Amino acid sequence: MKKYILGFALLAGFVLTSCDTKNEGAIYNPPFQNVSFETATPAQVMVKSSSTDIVVRLIRSNTSQAYTAHYTLIPENQGIFTDGSGGQATFEPGMAETFITLKANNMLGGNVYKAKLKLSDAEVAQADTTTNTATLETTISVKCDWNWLALGKGVYDSPEWWEETLNVNIEYAEGSSPKLYKIINLFAAGYDIEFTITDDNKVMVPKQGSWKHSSYGVVSLVGDADGNAAGYAGPYDPATKKATFTLKHTVSAGSFGTFTDILTMP
Repeated sequence: MKKYILGFALLAGFVLTSCDTKNEGAIYNPPFQNVSFETATPAQVMVKSSSTDIVVRLIRSNTSQAYTAHYTLIPENQGIFTDGSGGQATFEPGMAETFITLKANNMLGGNVYKAKLKLSDAEVAQADTTTNTATLETTISVKCDWNWLALGKGVYDSPEWWEETLNVNIEYAEGSSPKLYKIINLFAAGYDIEFTITDDNKVMVPKQGSWKHSSYGVVSLVGDADGNAAGYAGPYDPATKKATFTLKHTVSAGSFGTFTDILTMP
C-alpha cells in the first residue's frame, strides 16, 4: 500500500511591524480560522494496487490556538472510499496545517474513482470572505492502473508516416474486455500507445500523445479509418495477426494528416 499526499500550499501569516524600528512587531492572527483546501481539483493520483491511502492537507490562517475542523466525505463511487480521520482534523497550537487520511479499497484496474470533501457549515462561517481565499470543497480522483503483462515482440510497419519498420514490445491489460494492449515506446520513449481489438476484430485507437515535436509540442494520434477521427483505426485479421492502424496525427496548431501503418501481433 502506498501513501499519496495531494500537494497543498501553506497560507502565509500576516506579519505587521511596529513603527518603532528598534522593536519587531508581533505576528498578527486574523480572528477567523479560514480553514481551506488549496485547490478544488488536485491532480489525479495513479496507483497500481487495489487499495491506497490518500492524504489531504488542510490549511488555516489563525494559528494561535488548537482547532478542530469538520468536514463531510461524499463518495462518487460506493464501497471504495472510507474516512480514516472520522470527519474531523485537528490543528495543533501554532500549526497552520493538518491532514485528512482517506482510504480507497476494492479498486479495479482501468477505473477512475472520485470523492468530494466538503467543509462543514462552521468552517464556512469562519471563512475569509474579505479576500475570498478559502476553498471549501475539493474533489479527489484516483485511477487504478491495469496490471500490464508482456505479450511479446511485434513488428510495426510505418512506410509513410515514420518511414521505418520497428520491432516493438507489446503488453496487455490483465482482465480487460475487450482486450486492451499497448505498444511500448512506439515512436518515442515514454509514449506507450494503447489500443483495443474488439470481439468483431476492429482496432480501436483513442486519442493520445505519441511523441514530442521540437516546434509544435506533443503530437497526438487517433484512429481515423472512417474519416471522423473517432478512434476506429481499421480491421484486425486473426489469420495473419495483422492489425491496421490508420491514424490521424495532430498538434495544437493543426493536423499532419492521416497515414496507415500495419502492426503484426506476436
